[in-house]
Formats: sequence, structure tokens, C-alpha cells
Amino acid sequence: MELKEIGTVVSEIKKLNQVRHLLRDGWTADTCTIKLKPQYRRGLGGLEGFSRVIILYWISRHKEWKMPKDNPKPKRVKIFATRIPVRPNPIGLSVVELLDFSPEDGTLTVRGLDAIDGTPVLDIKPYLPHFDSFPEASVPEWIARYLRDDGSSHT
Repeated sequence: MELKEIGTVVSEIKKLNQVRHLLRDGWTADTCTIKLKPQYRRGLGGLEGFSRVIILYWISRHKEWKMPKDNPKPKRVKIFATRIPVRPNPIGLSVVELLDFSPEDGTLTVRGLDAIDGTPVLDIKPYLPHFDSFPEASVPEWIARYLRDDGSSHT
């Protein structure tokens, strides 16, 4: 298997513990830039009109991550029932707000990406509400409780 880095996250957030996970603002209210490699710049053509995109990225510093002490995850809940970054393949996925993009200079400005400066970007996909949103989807009670409580005490 071969993965290609198509670009890099440019952000003021330099350390994993600086990522804010405030649920009322989405995963994060921070704005950052994705800088694509020159050979992928033209791939941004046609994004006009999309308010959101999906970013797939490699959590390259996942080994630095530590479980927060106040995390609500029950002990019986294991890796594939979470989104923690320490995984067999540390691939991150975020649905972000697309604020601006330029095929000419290969940049995207996005809000809501919980990735730090220097994170390798693997792919960008348009968010399609018809296929990517399932309002009737259910979650376990421990997550529902976390979401009801706003989650702000569990950053």
C-alpha cells in the first residue's frame, strides 16, 4: 500500500494539546490553511459552491497523544468505537467549513480541522449532504451524554 501526501496543514496550533474540542463550535473553531503540493493544485478546480469538504490526513504525531484524565469513555469501549488518534493506521478525518481556496497557489482556508501545523494531508473530498449526512444515526448513551453536557469539560 502506498499513500501520497498531497499537501500540508499550516496552522497556529503546533502541539496536540493545543487542539480545542469544543462541541458547540464543532470539533474546533480554529481556522487554518492547507497548502497543496504543486502537482495537486489544479485538483481544486470545481470546488466553487461547496460549503464543506472532507479532509483525510495522517496523524503523524499520534504517539505524543495522551488520553485526557476526564475522558468519558468506558473501559469496555475499545479503539474502533472511538476516534482517538492512536490507531493501527493513524488516519484523521474532518468535515470542515471551506472558507476559501485557490487553484493558482494551491491553498484552501478551512475552519474546523483538528490537525496541527505540519500534518500531512492525504485527500480532499467534497461534502455531499445527500450521501454524507444521516440525521437518524444513533450513538451509544455515553456519547449522547457527553454531547448533551456540551463536552467542554472534556477537552
